[in-house]
Amino acid sequence: MSQVSAPVPLPRALVVMVWVLAALFNVVLVSFFALYSVANDWAAERSEATGAFDPSQLLPHDAALWLSAHAAIVLLVMLDVVGIALLLRSRRRRLTLSQ
Repeated sequence: MSQVSAPVPLPRALVVMVWVLAALFNVVLVSFFALYSVANDWAAERSEATGAFDPSQLLPHDAALWLSAHAAIVLLVMLDVVGIALLLRSRRRRLTLSQ
């Protein structure tokens, strides 16, 4: 029978790199959501500025952009929650192994 050894911890540099990439991912997705929101609000105001609603002044594929922006934010929050949970779990495991 083969023996299964404990998993080897990842190098500290790799862990830091993953967290830096996660932070950059957060910045990019939040920027995308903010830019989309500003553009959508501006387009809606522009379409109503003439006194009559003009749908040609709205953003093209508005529903797809709205869905993409909101799905990106939801997935980002889920990814952050999972990352923090894994970080806490690994720290808890490291503390119990060191005692």
